[in-house]
Amino acid sequence: MVEQRNLILGAAAGYAAKDIRLFLQSLSKTEFHGRLVLFVYARQIDAIRAAIKSYAPSLKVELIRIKGIREHARFTRSCIKRLFALAPAERSPALKRALLRFQGMLHVTRYFHYEAYLDAHPGFANVLLTDVRDVVFQADPFAQLETGLSVGMETDRLTIGTEHFDRDWILDAYGEAMLQRLADKQISCSGVTLGDLASVRGYIGKMLQEILRQPFSKMKTRIYDQAFHNKMLHCGELADAHLCQPCCSRIATVGCMQPSDFVLSSQGRLLNQGGQVAPIVHQYDRHPELVNTFSAWVFA
Repeated sequence: MVEQRNLILGAAAGYAAKDIRLFLQSLSKTEFHGRLVLFVYARQIDAIRAAIKSYAPSLKVELIRIKGIREHARFTRSCIKRLFALAPAERSPALKRALLRFQGMLHVTRYFHYEAYLDAHPGFANVLLTDVRDVVFQADPFAQLETGLSVGMETDRLTIGTEHFDRDWILDAYGEAMLQRLADKQISCSGVTLGDLASVRGYIGKMLQEILRQPFSKMKTRIYDQAFHNKMLHCGELADAHLCQPCCSRIATVGCMQPSDFVLSSQGRLLNQGGQVAPIVHQYDRHPELVNTFSAWVFA
């Protein structure tokens, strides 16, 4: 099989192999024939490599070892934090970037790793940036992909102003004025984003700009990628974005939906409103029925 020029990037650092089995095995059952890259800590490599061999041997997977504060023992982490607190991070953009890449939360640091990988590996046509623990594939995520960026939208029953996590993230990252500006906007989840290479690289670059505008003292403990994602989307900075509504598009972001919203085929696939299979299902783990249904056909 000739490798397609499609690339999936996911941060699996800190997860046990069993946590990403559904992700791996479901992808292997689709027509995807591109490259999957997972960013992991050194201690995970053997277990995840064994899981790939057992559950998804047909996938072309590259494991990239990353370094971060959370792979160290508690005492070592404490020492590193004290040392980094003394560093003049705001005086040197390069130093701030290096410190944040090492100490920041994975929600944030993954974008540094995505950027570095794409810099070192040119030639891909399309890229998917994805969570791994709570994503299941039902079809090739790149099939008939539109030009531009595709972002996953959450249920329109909630807005940034009414969902307390998103509300608090925007408020802390940008303040009351931005919260009021975005309060009535539909939430987009930053966990699954895909598109052509140029669009995804542009998105990563803008995300890193937002991350690095925040003080290091704040960003080293925050998981504000979704705040930045929604600010960029709703302030017109992602002009080419396709809004993938749940159960109406290639991304079904189902976490805040009701079980009564779901239509399942006789084979256990989640269907879009038109009766087609949703290629990417995100946040399925919030619904025991979906966990059981997906496990049944993926592990069969």
